[in-house]
Amino acid sequence: NDRRQKEGGKMPKHQCSEAALSLLTCMEETPCVKKDKKSVLECMKDEVEADDCRAMRNAYYTCKHSQLNMRTRIRGVRVY
Repeated sequence: NDRRQKEGGKMPKHQCSEAALSLLTCMEETPCVKKDKKSVLECMKDEVEADDCRAMRNAYYTCKHSQLNMRTRIRGVRVY
Protein backbone atom coordinates (compact mmCIF):
# COMPACT_ATOMS: atom_id res chain seq x y z
CA ASN A 1 0.00 0.00 0.00
CA ASP A 2 2.87 2.38 0.68
CA ARG A 3 4.16 1.87 -2.85
CA ARG A 4 0.79 2.75 -4.35
CA GLN A 5 0.66 6.01 -2.43
CA LYS A 6 4.19 6.99 -3.46
CA GLU A 7 3.45 6.44 -7.13
CA GLY A 8 0.22 8.40 -7.25
CA GLY A 9 -2.14 5.52 -6.52
CA LYS A 10 -0.96 3.37 -9.42
CA MET A 11 0.44 -0.12 -9.07
CA PRO A 12 4.12 -0.39 -9.99
CA LYS A 13 4.75 -1.97 -13.39
CA HIS A 14 6.50 -5.28 -12.91
CA GLN A 15 6.69 -8.08 -15.41
CA CYS A 16 4.27 -10.37 -13.58
CA SER A 17 2.06 -7.79 -11.88
CA GLU A 18 -0.85 -8.34 -14.27
CA ALA A 19 -0.75 -12.12 -13.78
CA ALA A 20 -0.50 -11.68 -10.01
CA LEU A 21 -3.42 -9.27 -9.93
CA SER A 22 -5.65 -11.57 -11.98
CA LEU A 23 -4.77 -14.51 -9.71
CA LEU A 24 -5.52 -12.45 -6.60
CA THR A 25 -8.82 -11.23 -8.03
CA CYS A 26 -9.84 -14.76 -8.95
CA MET A 27 -8.93 -16.14 -5.52
CA GLU A 28 -10.85 -13.36 -3.76
CA GLU A 29 -14.01 -14.48 -5.62
CA THR A 30 -13.78 -18.12 -4.44
CA PRO A 31 -16.22 -19.38 -1.77
CA CYS A 32 -13.24 -20.19 0.45
CA VAL A 33 -12.39 -16.51 0.85
CA LYS A 34 -15.94 -15.12 0.70
CA LYS A 35 -17.88 -17.59 2.85
CA ASP A 36 -15.22 -19.25 5.00
CA LYS A 37 -13.37 -15.96 5.63
CA LYS A 38 -9.97 -17.59 5.08
CA SER A 39 -7.00 -15.74 3.69
CA VAL A 40 -6.09 -16.03 0.01
CA LEU A 41 -2.89 -17.86 0.93
CA GLU A 42 -4.79 -20.45 2.96
CA CYS A 43 -7.22 -21.01 0.10
CA MET A 44 -4.41 -21.37 -2.45
CA LYS A 45 -2.99 -24.24 -0.42
CA ASP A 46 -6.34 -26.02 -0.65
CA GLU A 47 -6.27 -27.87 -4.00
CA VAL A 48 -10.08 -28.01 -4.33
CA GLU A 49 -10.51 -24.25 -3.91
CA ALA A 50 -7.51 -23.38 -6.05
CA ASP A 51 -8.93 -25.43 -8.94
CA ASP A 52 -11.19 -22.54 -9.94
CA CYS A 53 -8.17 -20.33 -10.61
CA ARG A 54 -5.81 -22.91 -12.07
CA ALA A 55 -5.30 -21.06 -15.38
CA MET A 56 -4.37 -17.82 -13.59
CA ARG A 57 -2.08 -19.70 -11.24
CA ASN A 58 -0.31 -21.40 -14.16
CA ALA A 59 0.08 -18.06 -15.95
CA TYR A 60 1.64 -16.52 -12.84
CA TYR A 61 3.95 -19.51 -12.38
CA THR A 62 5.06 -19.34 -16.02
CA CYS A 63 5.75 -15.63 -15.72
CA LYS A 64 7.81 -16.03 -12.54
CA HIS A 65 9.64 -19.03 -14.03
CA SER A 66 10.53 -17.05 -17.14
CA GLN A 67 12.30 -14.48 -14.97
CA LEU A 68 14.67 -17.19 -13.75
CA ASN A 69 15.12 -18.97 -17.07
CA MET A 70 18.14 -17.45 -18.82
CA ARG A 71 16.98 -18.47 -22.30
CA THR A 72 13.64 -16.73 -21.79
CA ARG A 73 15.34 -13.65 -20.38
CA ILE A 74 17.39 -13.33 -23.55
CA ARG A 75 14.71 -14.26 -26.11
CA GLY A 76 11.65 -12.94 -24.33
CA VAL A 77 8.47 -14.64 -23.19
CA ARG A 78 6.85 -16.95 -25.74
CA VAL A 79 3.36 -16.02 -26.82
CA TYR A 80 1.24 -18.94 -27.99
